[in-house]
Amino acid sequence: MDPFEYVVVLTSLIVGLGIAQILTGIADVISNLKKTKLYLPHILYTLAIFFLLIQEWWINYQYASEITSWTLMVVISIIAYPILLFVMARMIFPTGIRGNETDFKKYYYDQWRYLFTIGITTVIVSITQNIIISDLSLFSQWPQFLYGLTYLAFVTFNIQKPKAHLVFQIIVFAVTLALIIMNGNELMAYL
Repeated sequence: MDPFEYVVVLTSLIVGLGIAQILTGIADVISNLKKTKLYLPHILYTLAIFFLLIQEWWINYQYASEITSWTLMVVISIIAYPILLFVMARMIFPTGIRGNETDFKKYYYDQWRYLFTIGITTVIVSITQNIIISDLSLFSQWPQFLYGLTYLAFVTFNIQKPKAHLVFQIIVFAVTLALIIMNGNELMAYL
């Protein structure tokens, strides 16, 4: 087993756990659909996190050819993003003592600041990873900056307006889906 295979197994496990969290949450919602009050921004954010997890698994194959020296810092850099996505996947549905909560609008507004703060961290990790591993320039990552600044604005100014959250989640979902569609056929280039 070469170093890439060794690391991709670990990231695949983390991504798989995140996907399992989301699928479990969706199954719980479906099994209690009559008692559940769904909320569109929550649904869109859940789907965006789900697709980001899949994209992370998919894009990890580029590292087979990009990384020549596997160090602990490189591995930590690679696993940091899927770990943050897992935490978001775990937090997006009520669990533990909040496990019986069924009003997703209320739950979303109780959790959004924490989720968005982790979102800011995912952007920082992504930009750093792109600079260190993929040798991208800081300026070429302006979409990530814009995304991170939007998260930061929501958290800093405590924006709680439902329309603002709805618009933001529609954009996040649409951009995430568009990026997956645009980059989805590139896997064979990494193998």
